Amino acid sequence: MKLKKQAPALLIGRFAKSALALAVLAMSFTACKDDDDNVKPDDGNGGGTEKVFIPSKDKSYTYKITDSDGTTGDMLTKIVSTKDSAGMAVHTIHHLVRENEEEMTLVSKAYAKDGTTTNELPYPTAMKALVNEINDIAYISDFKVTGFPQYQFLENNGKVNSALTFKGDPIKVLMELEIPVGDEGSVLGKLEARLTYKNGKAVAEESVTTPAGNFNCTKWEYSYEVYTKFETEVTQPEITTELVNVTLWTAPGVGVVKSVEKSEENTSTTELRKVE
Repeated sequence: MKLKKQAPALLIGRFAKSALALAVLAMSFTACKDDDDNVKPDDGNGGGTEKVFIPSKDKSYTYKITDSDGTTGDMLTKIVSTKDSAGMAVHTIHHLVRENEEEMTLVSKAYAKDGTTTNELPYPTAMKALVNEINDIAYISDFKVTGFPQYQFLENNGKVNSALTFKGDPIKVLMELEIPVGDEGSVLGKLEARLTYKNGKAVAEESVTTPAGNFNCTKWEYSYEVYTKFETEVTQPEITTELVNVTLWTAPGVGVVKSVEKSEENTSTTELRKVE
């Protein structure tokens, strides 16, 4: 018995990686601060006491996403609401991602307290998109996701060796599938995917120029690992493990200016193009 000519293992594995990659993208673009007027962000030239990496609430930020395979897209980031929670301002941020004439809005929350910015990623829209895409080639009989919410912490000091850390169990996706095989009926399959963040730190302070202007940035480095396993009752398990190294530049009063993600298969660059 043969599966469809474009192997579901390839398609499903790609969909899983895409969804998890979008989860990472949301975590990378959520830096905000508490709305305390007494907190003054550093100007990036060493004149202040603390750097707070924030997208301003009254502005929108347009990014261009470019992959080494030639794929391009764009993202619009904007704070859409701010609520007080126990005396702390919690911001809800929307990231509208457009690629290949399709679009998706990723939602995250962020706040700052005691010199640390906390970014929270709840259950992301990317997982719903994963389900929709896989439903085009297979029936999902069971679907479980664990590991949300995920938290990212950045030390607002922004000096070399400032910590960038994560809290939360690895994000895990487990699917049981019924996969059509033409006139021969279907076979049972199982997909497991896991994303694990690895802590990082600030490695430099440097100037970065993009079409949006010149920015005095903190350069951060961290990584994450994506594991996928796909098997059916008639095929051997296909297992892949991919390590992705992330370089992230953030600027006071702006948030993320640029990020680069590198794996053995691809390099993806996201760059701030316009602030309005």
